[in-house]
Amino acid sequence: MKFGHKRADHYGWMKPQNWQAVLNDPASLEPEIKAAIEKENAYTQAFLDASADDAADLRKRLLEAQAYLNTEVGVVANGFFFFEKTSNSGETVVIRRNLTTGVENLLLDMGEERGENPVARLSWGGPKFSPNFQLLGWAVDETGSGSFVVKVREVDTGNMLVNHIADCHGAFTFDQFGQYLFWVGKDNKGRPTSVWRKNLADGSQVKCYETQDTSYFIDLQTSQSGEYIFIRRLNGDQSETLFIPSASPTDAPTVIEPLADFHDYEVEHWRDEFVIRTNADGAEDFKIMAAPVQSPGKAHWRELVPSISGRYIVDVMPFKDALVRTEWRDAKPSLVIMDAAGQEEEVVFEDAAYALTLTPRQDYASDFVSYQFSSPTTAPKLFKAAFCSAKSKPLFDSSSTSDFDASRFRLTRIDVVAEDGAKIPLTLLSLASSPPNPKQPVYMYAYGAYGEITEDLFRPEAIALVERGWTFAIAHVRGGGERGANWWRPTLKQGKKLTFSDFVACAQALVEQDLAAEGNIVAHGMSAGGLLMGAVFVTHPHLWAGVIAQVPFVDILNTLDDWQNHPLGSTPFAIWGDPRIEEDFKYMASYSPYDTLKPAYYPALLMTGGVVDDRVAFWEPLKFVAKARDMSESNRPLLSHIGMQSGHLGDPSPEGQLKQTLMFLQFALSVVSNP
Repeated sequence: MKFGHKRADHYGWMKPQNWQAVLNDPASLEPEIKAAIEKENAYTQAFLDASADDAADLRKRLLEAQAYLNTEVGVVANGFFFFEKTSNSGETVVIRRNLTTGVENLLLDMGEERGENPVARLSWGGPKFSPNFQLLGWAVDETGSGSFVVKVREVDTGNMLVNHIADCHGAFTFDQFGQYLFWVGKDNKGRPTSVWRKNLADGSQVKCYETQDTSYFIDLQTSQSGEYIFIRRLNGDQSETLFIPSASPTDAPTVIEPLADFHDYEVEHWRDEFVIRTNADGAEDFKIMAAPVQSPGKAHWRELVPSISGRYIVDVMPFKDALVRTEWRDAKPSLVIMDAAGQEEEVVFEDAAYALTLTPRQDYASDFVSYQFSSPTTAPKLFKAAFCSAKSKPLFDSSSTSDFDASRFRLTRIDVVAEDGAKIPLTLLSLASSPPNPKQPVYMYAYGAYGEITEDLFRPEAIALVERGWTFAIAHVRGGGERGANWWRPTLKQGKKLTFSDFVACAQALVEQDLAAEGNIVAHGMSAGGLLMGAVFVTHPHLWAGVIAQVPFVDILNTLDDWQNHPLGSTPFAIWGDPRIEEDFKYMASYSPYDTLKPAYYPALLMTGGVVDDRVAFWEPLKFVAKARDMSESNRPLLSHIGMQSGHLGDPSPEGQLKQTLMFLQFALSVVSNP
């Protein structure tokens, strides 16, 4: 009993008593829980085996479509092209190509790095070069539990300078000259609480920053100029940045502007000043300010780019002679180049829906900006835009995969009017010869949390389904950042139900406009998007043929009540609410999928999890499916699949990721063809 809310968790036995030990050693899982997982996995596999013929065809088409993703993404510097791509085996490789001779050097092969370890994966930040491109570093999670090992190699010689720095949180960076390595360390509960510095010449290392406040994440980056190292701590409400000069990398970090309620900012360095992307003073969609390095506090900021409501500035990248930014307007990204005099030019895109990504860590001295462009009908391609004209052209012919036939597909973007009048962007992909209609099944994906933007990318799984006569839809619901800060901040804490009602409104609009039919839609979301899936599964079961909830956050109250032991600590409070506050607790209780399950005629359900997932625990989907099965009044399949050695992203190997996607597609095809 808490705040008058009584909970009885009859499936609580599925949570290991010593679950933190299980994260590091899955073999220590209690036998009865392991047996339950194996039974559920076998039941799910038997269901999927019934569509084995579909699986073979889907696998072939997915591999064909995935080949179009094999774009060389990288930067030009010092007469070389430094780039990543996917090898023929599906692994990430990093290569240096001499632009004069064409000679290539393989710098990193994730296949070799993985060896016989199927769960090894690179950190979300990927490999990083030092600003002088003399060193390559990478962080590998070798257990799947979110604990990373950082390694560093000399580019010219191939010599390993750092073989094993353990218990890292995944973020790392270098000083300007590659003399020092900085990385984020973890405490004994897996939380990022410190920054460490290693002298790469003598091997000595020291802790150069520490915080006792576990309600923040910590990120690290080196400025584009290479002249400063930035330490940023952040949560959903606020952030703070500290800097260390590369010229004196052993200095203690200096705060630029202290933490303040609802103030989010991040810092770069351009010419002789810091440039600051900030939402201070009511700039909800952000503005760009400049500050002297000697006195960088807010009192000394001056405006470079003003805040305009509806123009959401999301990224700033400085170069010697230009300041480049990406911004979102009307739920689409744009690219703007500003010179030192403040004159601006925009790179124009005409597509109905598309994705635009600046290539990270570009050469500060470059006279062009490199970016990747794709869309649901356009395979990824690397472009460059010159600062003198803002005109774009392919960076290299080899960066283009031009033989994908986009003319076979129909791409549209519509706005769905929500209950409160907000316009929710909905992207639809179908065959040109078969536009959306009530007889076509729909696969609808959404995320809707943390202000993360769900981009309109080229997706092999979408191509595979659409070629079978489906419509693939992306619902850009509130909680994401597609329409700026006002698109996600209202969903924090006691506004989260907006995300759920937006997704339902999108499905209902498809039905009302004869673009779909009730009971012929498969919904899919991951992690926080899995919470969305759990919520709409409970509240609107009649809309869906099936629901796919990938590593779903569905047991909110139990998880947040245990925040003192969870690796995320209290960082979720800024997003979901504080369970110690009665109003927050009661609001979460009113929508928590696990707590609101009730007898109903439920659609088919597939939930996934991983035993070593340090973000969403595996027992959340396991318990939810068990409880839903006991309450369902239908005979629709309610399935769970828990990876015994996988983390939040599932099995990270190319084959593992392919199998996971196939599982989702097989499930979708089966529940639509066998209602």
